[in-house]
Amino acid sequence: MKCKSCGNIYQQNFCPVCGEKKFDPKQLSIKHFIEETFEGFVHFDNKFLCTLKTLVFQPGQLAVNYIQGRRVKFMKPVQFFLVINVLFFFLSLGNNLYSLSLNNYLNFKPFTNYHTRHIVEEKLKSSGLSIAEYSQLFNERIVSDSKEFIFIFVLFYAFLLFLLFFWKKKYFVAHLVFASHFVAFVLLLNLFEYYLLNIPFYIIEKKNYSQSFDSFYAIFTSVSIAIYLVFALKKFYKPPLIVTIFVAAAVGYTFFYFVQYYRMLLFFKILYFK
Repeated sequence: MKCKSCGNIYQQNFCPVCGEKKFDPKQLSIKHFIEETFEGFVHFDNKFLCTLKTLVFQPGQLAVNYIQGRRVKFMKPVQFFLVINVLFFFLSLGNNLYSLSLNNYLNFKPFTNYHTRHIVEEKLKSSGLSIAEYSQLFNERIVSDSKEFIFIFVLFYAFLLFLLFFWKKKYFVAHLVFASHFVAFVLLLNLFEYYLLNIPFYIIEKKNYSQSFDSFYAIFTSVSIAIYLVFALKKFYKPPLIVTIFVAAAVGYTFFYFVQYYRMLLFFKILYFK
């Protein structure tokens, strides 16, 4: 049998060179097409659920499996992160932690510390748009941009972990894999908080913002991240316990600082770049 993709001669059901499946004209039947499509969905579903379960209940194990070569049961790190990213922004109705409306930048600290109101006023003068018109454009842009640039979190934490655990002498890709899974978990945590905390608060209080609720939300998120990282770091990097606790606590404590820089990055990108 000659492989239709690479031309290799083989006798197995799959080409040992490129992995192409042995072709049979019967595969062009409607019945086979439906079976193959259904099998693809089931296969994806099984891998996704297995990866999701391992991510949540066995922190750090996905990264361990990947660098040790146990990959067939799980989705690839970047692929899984992209799926979680799509689910997060699809299920988060309206604004979320990473895409705030222009009103937030104009009226609340710490955004106003960066002279956001003055910057927007200058933008309105140069564009000739009203505040209502520009707010609509800004809010639409920040939703789309926040989806595209969320990968910055993965790169940031991969580089941070590379610096913190350089003495473990791991390839940078290993840190990148761990960071991909970590940020995917954070997005799932944010989604959980959105439905279990944010929406009930809005229904009960009939408002979008409360300083006390905002403080509680930040503390809950930071503590949850720190606890998860204690187990994940211990599993993957195996550092001394005191180092594990220190790094986990530091990442949890500084998480919202990085979120704040990310928000401002989006703000300036939208204001100054098309």
